[in-house]
Amino acid sequence: MSRVKHARHAKPAYKARHARPSQTPARVAAVTAAGGLLLPVAGITSAQAEERQAATVRAAGPGYTVQPGSAPVTMRLVAEGQYLNGQPVEVQIPEGTGWRTIAKASTTSDGLARTAVQVTRDTRVRAHYRGTASTTAATSSSVVVDVETFGQRVLAEARQHNGKPYRYGAVGPDAFDCSGFTRYVYGRLGKSLPHNAAAQRDLATPISRANVRVGDLVFMDNNGHVGIYAGNGMMWDSPRSGKTVSLRAIYSSTYAVGRVS
Repeated sequence: MSRVKHARHAKPAYKARHARPSQTPARVAAVTAAGGLLLPVAGITSAQAEERQAATVRAAGPGYTVQPGSAPVTMRLVAEGQYLNGQPVEVQIPEGTGWRTIAKASTTSDGLARTAVQVTRDTRVRAHYRGTASTTAATSSSVVVDVETFGQRVLAEARQHNGKPYRYGAVGPDAFDCSGFTRYVYGRLGKSLPHNAAAQRDLATPISRANVRVGDLVFMDNNGHVGIYAGNGMMWDSPRSGKTVSLRAIYSSTYAVGRVS
């Protein structure tokens, strides 16, 4: 009797398997290529950024015109209405298209940081706080430290002697002749001048009338008289016998100007 062969179903060549769950965390760190390697990039997540306190910083100059030299600058640092203590704050000045740090100070318990900067002319400053892991960075609006020019200082000294009498040969401080007056005023500011109008012109640097500045010397009467330019065609001088030191119009149309540096 012949044997009957029973057909056998072929085994599947591939048996589908359910994919294993991914081992990659839900939040994947960003990476960057460096020398052919992928390295994690350190950074602050969105959640962490939201948790940082928003800081604000303000800057203030001395609030008055200062002489060239050291000028006080005050900064105040606050975050979420609270003063920040022991935090470094920088004083910056413009340089090129950016800002350069010229001084640093740490805040005290009232959020204040105080320092001084060296100035020789009007200087714009601002405060900058770099922030921390828990507070944001902050930059203040800029303020100007007003610096008194040499010419302004000359005029301020000249005004101190308004009304003092002219006396030939007098060099102050109670009476003056013309060159004695300019000699005394400049001497108070550390500039030495001879007691003679013509000699003062020889010492000064000639300046065109178009470039005259307050505080420059004004020479008239063939260098026989000298005064101090006060702006807008005016000068301070000690005129002649019977007159006093005063602010008055330059009386000559041919005056010359000299500047003492």
